Amino acid sequence: GGLAGHRWLLILLAMSTAAASFARSQPLTGSGSSKLRSKSSVSKFQPTSQARFGYLGHLSLREAQDNSEALRNITALDGTSFLPNIMTLQRPSTPWQFRTPIRNMEEQVMTEGDKESDSPADQRRGASLPAPTIDRSGGPGKGNSVSRKNLSNSQPLPANYVRRIRRRAQNADAQPLDYRTQLADLKLLADAASRAGNVYQALQAYHKMGVVLDNQGMFGEAIQKYKQFLALCIGSKNIQGEALAYNCLGIDCFKMGKYDESIQYHNKHLELADTTGRLIAHSNLGIVFQAMGLAEHAAIHHQHAIEYANRMGAKDAQCFTVGNLGIASAAQGDLQTSRICLQYHLNSAQRQKHLLGETKFATQTLKTVSNTAYHRLGQVSTNDGRLDEAADQFHKAMEIARSKGDQSNEEKSGTMLGIARGLSSFDKHVQDLIQKDGTGAVNAAEDSLALDGLSEF
Repeated sequence: GGLAGHRWLLILLAMSTAAASFARSQPLTGSGSSKLRSKSSVSKFQPTSQARFGYLGHLSLREAQDNSEALRNITALDGTSFLPNIMTLQRPSTPWQFRTPIRNMEEQVMTEGDKESDSPADQRRGASLPAPTIDRSGGPGKGNSVSRKNLSNSQPLPANYVRRIRRRAQNADAQPLDYRTQLADLKLLADAASRAGNVYQALQAYHKMGVVLDNQGMFGEAIQKYKQFLALCIGSKNIQGEALAYNCLGIDCFKMGKYDESIQYHNKHLELADTTGRLIAHSNLGIVFQAMGLAEHAAIHHQHAIEYANRMGAKDAQCFTVGNLGIASAAQGDLQTSRICLQYHLNSAQRQKHLLGETKFATQTLKTVSNTAYHRLGQVSTNDGRLDEAADQFHKAMEIARSKGDQSNEEKSGTMLGIARGLSSFDKHVQDLIQKDGTGAVNAAEDSLALDGLSEF
């Protein structure tokens, strides 16, 4: 009995030693452990939120609650990404849960009076670059529309996990359905949601209808849908949706030539927007004022857009905002500022190539940006009397347009190249003609004197 009790005592001592050793190896002990366990076990997100954001999204957001740096990183991942194209109307990212159809890419705003500016007479008198305007014909031809849609679908996936999943879902749903079928389905969904009192689903449906109509170039009909979307957002106090509606209405009114209404909507967007939204609103306001011929107002808004881009540290936003300021400066006659801004824009776009990757979308985007920048730089150099630089820039623009099969821009840059080369040798040609005429006149006078002398004899 004594031996058995001794063995049990040894076993109990060994177990207590092991338990103490295990307890020392664990940092979560005592009152501190209960505090930390309660903090980690009680999540700030309910299971419904986890299902809504996805498990990875839930983890990243949970860890960011008390970390300002992590919150900034999350915002950067979910922020709006910008393309480097100048004079292009900007749109904010739609809420990821909207799952809207893929929107066609915005085209560069055309410049009113390009033909006049490109004429030899205007180049000789140093006319400033004209104010831009939008094509009010309802969009390009069908073939070009299909090409833009394919290019829009080939955009790189977003960096954010949830938005990446949404883009894949959008691509999977990108069936070649007739737009009228899509509108009928969305109208049925909006009516059903309204009857059920589900305002959130109803406003999403109206927004989707506006996107479908925008892709078809039916801006007047799209405005009506966006107004219904706006009314539901105001009624439900959806600030994010209200700001998005103002942006959509401002852009479509601009495309319809209703500049005053466009300015009102963009100003309302500016009042409700966050930092990224203010950058977008100022950029769009600058384009609208540029189209109205108010280059000074446009330059002010583009400068504000640059300030917000610098605050955000967004290199992609800095690229197009500085380029837009270059266009406005040229319209004001400030050719030096315009040249600096356009050159910065071109260099910045070329540095961003690695961010977009070696894809068809990245290649086409960079070629389009480079073609536009070189052509604009050529115009500025021509107006400033730097004809040799202008000829070199027009030549580069022509070569880039040829490499991407853009015959229209190739011919345009080629014409300007001929004008620049002609103007560069024009003064020399005039001097040669004057010298030739002067020499001929002297010779004629000498012959006349000689004849007069002979007649005297």
